[in-house]
Order: sequence, then C-alpha cells, then structure tokens
Amino acid sequence: MNWRFIFSGLFLLVCGSFIDNSRGVLLPVFTQDFHLSYSQSSGVFIAGNIGSIIVTFLLLPLSHRFSEKKLALVTGVLGILGLFLGSQVTQFSTLMIFATFLGGALAAYGALSNLFVIKGTDLKSRSKMMCGLHMMYGLTSIVAPLLCNMFLSRGLSWAGCLASVSILLVGMMIFVGVKIPEVAHNEEGPKPSLKLGSLQRWVVFIFCLYITGEVLNSMWLVTYLVEAKSFSLAVSARYLSAFFVIMTLTRALCFLSFQERQENKLLLGCLIASLALFVLGHLGPVWAFPLGGVLGPFFPLFLGRVSRVFHQQSKTITLWIFGMGYVTLAVFHLTVGKLAMSLGMERAYWLPGLLILGTILAFGVYLKKERDYLKGLQ
Repeated sequence: MNWRFIFSGLFLLVCGSFIDNSRGVLLPVFTQDFHLSYSQSSGVFIAGNIGSIIVTFLLLPLSHRFSEKKLALVTGVLGILGLFLGSQVTQFSTLMIFATFLGGALAAYGALSNLFVIKGTDLKSRSKMMCGLHMMYGLTSIVAPLLCNMFLSRGLSWAGCLASVSILLVGMMIFVGVKIPEVAHNEEGPKPSLKLGSLQRWVVFIFCLYITGEVLNSMWLVTYLVEAKSFSLAVSARYLSAFFVIMTLTRALCFLSFQERQENKLLLGCLIASLALFVLGHLGPVWAFPLGGVLGPFFPLFLGRVSRVFHQQSKTITLWIFGMGYVTLAVFHLTVGKLAMSLGMERAYWLPGLLILGTILAFGVYLKKERDYLKGLQ
C-alpha cells in the first residue's frame, strides 16, 4: 500500500466533508442575512447539486489527461480563492453562484479522495481502506457542525467560517505537492474509455439507488419527525446525529475487522437490517430510524469490490457513480417534495425504504451477473 496516496485521500475527504456538512448549519444564517423565503433558501442545496454534477462530469475526461496530483493542486487553489469570495456575497443571486461553487468543490474533493485511495491500495486491502476513508466522512459530519456553531457563537461571519476550510486545503496542497510523485502522462499509449459496459452500467444503477436511499433517509428524517410525529426540531436533530454516529461506527468496525470472505454477507446484511429498522420505525418505535445507519458499510465496501472486479476501469466507474448519483439525488429530492405536498410527509417518507429495497434486489441480480462475468474472463 502507498500511504501517501491514502493520506492525501483522507485530506481531500475531510475538506469536502467540512464544506458539505457546514451548509446545513449555515442555511438559517443565509436565510436571516439575505431575508430569504423558505423556497429561496432551499436553492442553496439545488445550486450546490448543479455545481456537483458539472464538476464531476468535467473530471471524467480531465482525470484521464491529468494526474490526481495536478487535479488536487489545481482544485485546491481554486477552492481557496472561491472560499474567500464568500465575503463578496451581498445578495441572493451572488449567493446562488457561491452555493454552486461550494457544490462543485465538495464534489471534486469527494471524487478525488476516492481516486487517491484506490490508487494507493492493493486489491486485497481496498475495501477495508475504503471503509476507513468513509469513516472519516462520518466523523467530519459530526465535527463540522460543532465547529461552525463555535465559530458563529464567537462572532465569526459565515463567510469567515467557510474560509477556515482554506487551512485544511493549504495543508492538503503542501502534503500532495511534497509527498505525491508526478506521473508522466503517456501520450502515445491507449486512452482509457469513458464508456461503460452493460454490467458496469448496472453497478452505477445500484449505486444510484443506494445513494438516493441513504441520503433521502437522513436528509428528510428531521422533517418527517417534526411534521409527522410532532417532535421538536432539537430532538429531531439528535435523531439525525445518532443516524450518522451509527453509520460511522459500522464503517469503523469494518475498517478494523473486515475479511473478504464476509463481504457478501456484510453487503446484503447491512442493507436488510437497515430496511427492517426503517419499516419498524414507521410502525411505531421511532428509535429504530437512527439505527438504520447500519447501512453505512455498503458504499465503501461495494466501491472497493467494484474497483477490484473492474480494475482497469475503476477511475471511470468511480466518477460515473458520483456523477449519476448527484443527478438522481436532484430528481428524487424533487420527488419527495412533491409527494409530501400531495400525500403528506408520513407517506412520502416511505420512498427511502423503497429505494433501499430496490438496492437489495439489484445487488442480488449483480451477484449472479458478476459470477458470469468473472467466469468469462477465465
């Protein structure tokens, strides 16, 4: 294993996670400072999603022309410049531009972090190290809101709060610039294809189902508890925090004790357990909802597996997963909102469970397809 690449990936993920998880804390500040309506303030996330989609699909061709080192350094410089431009935001239109940048930044750092770890790990240890990487995302998702609240309570502006991420970015750039060797690009060699085969497209489909199921489960949990169960906002937020704690702990357990022979059982088991707890929460005991965070290991374990099975195409598949994941998230966020308006939040919040069920079924189909694919290579 190449620990320099792994630590670079961790640096990048922490940067992206801090930006991502700061937005929820800062949203009420945006609303108050710019006198926004509820629909306008939600535009912060919509604009961020647009930025994420644009940047991820730009990375697809760029990642095959430039090394991860160059991409990390360039996006690091752009990130620092962009974060300091937050002080120039004075109205709704410039806030949307800035929010689009934030979405693009977290997408770049999230995607590059996975590429660094894939490049720095051998096939045998990849799934385990992926769990370690995404465990750090969970830890940052807990720490970032606490730091933002601390900065704001001490009088720091929201722009200054976000600009503090530049300290992490400078550290990342120094580490990457010094520790990561530059790999010469072979202009005469064959260029990797940006297209996917049928089984690889099925993999992207599974990830899209999972990502939307996981994110809708967590992001709409507070709204569901407040509107359908009449919980206070403070209590509902604690349930959401518990969801991320469970997700982080399960990834940490896989990082510490993962064995490849357990992979199929873990991948299916964490999804089935999460779905069962989600249904149980709907039936009455709401404490089951945060326990649904046991699905956490699926993403890093399956991404590690896919990068082993399709080793030559791992970079392309990873970026397609992130890009299409952002697209489906945008669609399904709108879907949940429309369902909530027409059917009520109680019924609309069944959608994450249906998506997890779809993930289980699609993954079951994949296992057979994968066996046939590997037999064909022999």
